[in-house]
Amino acid sequence: MAGIQAVFFVGPTYADGFKIHELTTVETEVAAAFDPEFYHWAIPDAMHLSCCGTDEDQIISVQIDRHTDEMGQQNRTDEAYISELEDTCTNKGIPCQIEDIDVGTAIGRLLMISLGGGMKGVNIFLVKDGDRLRIQSAANDAATARKNAETALEGLKAPLLGQ
Repeated sequence: MAGIQAVFFVGPTYADGFKIHELTTVETEVAAAFDPEFYHWAIPDAMHLSCCGTDEDQIISVQIDRHTDEMGQQNRTDEAYISELEDTCTNKGIPCQIEDIDVGTAIGRLLMISLGGGMKGVNIFLVKDGDRLRIQSAANDAATARKNAETALEGLKAPLLGQ
């Protein structure tokens, strides 16, 4: 009797979301967009950049994952995730400013927030077909935090979205 063999792949599967899912593959290219004084390191689902010297008054963290149904969530779509962000920023008393950003085939939002210790923060959120990218930038002033977040985003757009 001939045996039937089946091969099963057990690992993450993705819809039509991001083109890559490991930030280690783009660490060098993203870091090259920043001044040489920036330190950088990455693991598959996170990348970090910081500057300058012992003060480290500029910090950028990038995380990639999937947003999935969570306890109490009926339908965790990209649009629902963004709607929750907007609701938190506008209706929950959290002092932040939110704006749409053009990220082509993904949905993107930029949030400006005040952090403790006089630091300013900018968070960028991208979602596409369940994949989620978060860029968190902190600096002594809002302009630097925003510039750093947008620089990281520019370095990630092509590899993530193919544009």
